[in-house]
Amino acid sequence: MEMDYRSALLKDRSKANIQRLAEHIGEDPDRLADVMRIVPEDGSRASILASWVMTTVIEAHPELGRPWVADLIQWTQDGTHPTLERHALRSLQFCVLPTEFHGRITDLSFGILADAGRPIASRAFAITVAMRMVQSYPDLTYELVQLLQDVLRVDPGPAIRSRGSKALCRLRKSMDRPRRSGQIVRSTS
Repeated sequence: MEMDYRSALLKDRSKANIQRLAEHIGEDPDRLADVMRIVPEDGSRASILASWVMTTVIEAHPELGRPWVADLIQWTQDGTHPTLERHALRSLQFCVLPTEFHGRITDLSFGILADAGRPIASRAFAITVAMRMVQSYPDLTYELVQLLQDVLRVDPGPAIRSRGSKALCRLRKSMDRPRRSGQIVRSTS
């Protein structure tokens, strides 16, 4: 029996219902596709709730996000409903990221993090996405350190301060040479 996800989303807007729908989808890519068709409906209530289900499913089953990476990137662009942007970035924290999108994802995450006008949660999720890219491309470490230091100079709010500080700690540990006098020293080797 096929589920009418739109009706199920609008009938009960609770977290328990979101979890129930995510469990119903499980590891079934066709069921996820049914929900993903609702997501881009430009900020409708069903769209926002569908994006919450999407994130819950992708967090539990990261491989299901792979075919949707281009859409997730698109849903973080300016003009997108802030809730959809937040859920798309949250999903990018967990899903399998195909190599062909790494450049766009890196630009996106660094850009959102640097944009003080973006919602706090989106910027916090962008830190985690940027850290994933730095793991794949260690040459970006110094650039992310600089960006995080700049972001943390201004009071960014607790979510960014917490994630940013933890990310800086991990990045500093990964750099070849230790900090001196509170400064980051870039290795020349």
